[in-house]
Amino acid sequence: MQWPELEALSINVYLHRDDAISPFYSGNKFYKLYYNLRNASAQGAAAILSFGGNYSNHLYSLAAMGQELGIQTIGIVRGYETAKLSPTLEDAKSFGMKLYFLGKKAYKSKDISELLPILNKQYGHLCLVPEGGENLAGVRGCLAMGTTIDQRMRNLLGDKPYTLCCAVGTGSTFAGLIASSPRAHCVGVSVLKGVDIISPKIRRWLSLLGKKELTGWSLSNEYHHGGYAKVTPELVEFMSRLEALNTIKLDPVYTAKLLWAIKELAIAGYWDTNNREAPQSTHIVAIHSGGLQGRRGFDLA
Repeated sequence: MQWPELEALSINVYLHRDDAISPFYSGNKFYKLYYNLRNASAQGAAAILSFGGNYSNHLYSLAAMGQELGIQTIGIVRGYETAKLSPTLEDAKSFGMKLYFLGKKAYKSKDISELLPILNKQYGHLCLVPEGGENLAGVRGCLAMGTTIDQRMRNLLGDKPYTLCCAVGTGSTFAGLIASSPRAHCVGVSVLKGVDIISPKIRRWLSLLGKKELTGWSLSNEYHHGGYAKVTPELVEFMSRLEALNTIKLDPVYTAKLLWAIKELAIAGYWDTNNREAPQSTHIVAIHSGGLQGRRGFDLA
């Protein structure tokens, strides 16, 4: 990346452009849905059902991948149906996804008991994928992301270490990256406000992958800018400046907050090689996790 502030500190940042996988199922959603879709196909499922909000990258990607593979998708949406759908849901509907809405209380517990008889009668065998693809199949898909990055960094740096940085929502993508990146120190940046509920989830996924002994990772909870899907004027201005410098688009929910955290940590001396407690590398890989369609939920140019 072109980044004068970090270049002045002799820090190199490489952006792993998973936003370029596809305009419809980019970033970690592709990896998290890959095995889920294969499993649904192997089970002979008549449809795949999952959950998300009005600007859900997960539902958007699931609908697009389902259409491409000829698999019926069903989206359970948080909230009540309105006369005008969000652009994300309009697109998901155009991809063939059937949408059903749940009130916030029922959605919180994912209670679809009233809907199930209707759906089972209409579709038969349903395959349920958790919100955000947060299951072992989703984590397994993310192993491929870490392996690819490690190969590319080995070509670039040889055996030298590097730092792998990822925005974290549920922890499943981050767990897959930790498990498949043995040479990297992995830094997660939580986009959630409040008590850390993600670290225990990460440890659980690592245990299920047989990698519970891995300790070369850390999670920061200080750069959420107000919480999930919240932005500040400072973040938007920062994001716009980096976009102009690098001729790219970023999303404000995940990737922009990740890059903000990298900047703040760099200024604070986190990657100072004289600091024995710091990761001993000034080569940083940041994951661009896609989600650019979600920009439509914000007042962005």
